[in-house]
Amino acid sequence: MRILITFLIITTGLLAQSPQALFEQASADYEQKDYAGALSKYLQISDSIWLSADLYFNMANCYYKSQQIAPAVLYYEKALMLNPNDEDIIFNLKITQLKLVDRLAEVPQPFYKKWMTSITGLLSIDYLAKSGIIMLILFSILFCLFLFSNQYKLKRKSFTYSIFCLALSLGLLSMAYYSFNTIKTEAILMNDNAYIKSAPSMQSEDLFILHEGTKVTVLEQFNDWTKIKLSDGMIGWLESEAIEEI
Repeated sequence: MRILITFLIITTGLLAQSPQALFEQASADYEQKDYAGALSKYLQISDSIWLSADLYFNMANCYYKSQQIAPAVLYYEKALMLNPNDEDIIFNLKITQLKLVDRLAEVPQPFYKKWMTSITGLLSIDYLAKSGIIMLILFSILFCLFLFSNQYKLKRKSFTYSIFCLALSLGLLSMAYYSFNTIKTEAILMNDNAYIKSAPSMQSEDLFILHEGTKVTVLEQFNDWTKIKLSDGMIGWLESEAIEEI
């Protein structure tokens, strides 16, 4: 009975380990070059709600050190989504991408799309939308002040500021709308290679072959097939199980 109680206490203690404690243990394993042990603990943390760019970054490092290129690319990309301006993540991702077989060119974007993307990339859709609504409320308040005020100076200032708020509100809401409509679902090819088909069928024509770690944009899904688009503009179908969304 005493042995059973001791076992239950130990098991409960292990299950009760906080994500922070596991993270520190995993980091210690990584320092000792025990990448498998570190990754095992990081994966336990990732099963909880305790997610961060640092966690994904460390997981990617473990995969990279273990020569698992596709998972490394996937988790660097996941980390980059949470922290788009982190120089370490960007650098490590670029180093990992040098090991990929497929190095695709990108279709050049018009300058106005680059401009909009760079601006909207700095702020989240929620932030843009909420800021736009706040500016719209301020416009309403100032315009009411303009309508009902009897003082000339106050009417002039409230009208000027109300127009400014309206313009700013429309700009912010337009950027939020643009960001929402240009959201892309991207994925990483996890298989060693995959034949890209002309249609969602094994009997359809092979268009080209892709290799592990290639990033694709998901266009649509049909049964067990996914239509993808590459950065160079090529489009085709592959089996959905071959990719994992970022």
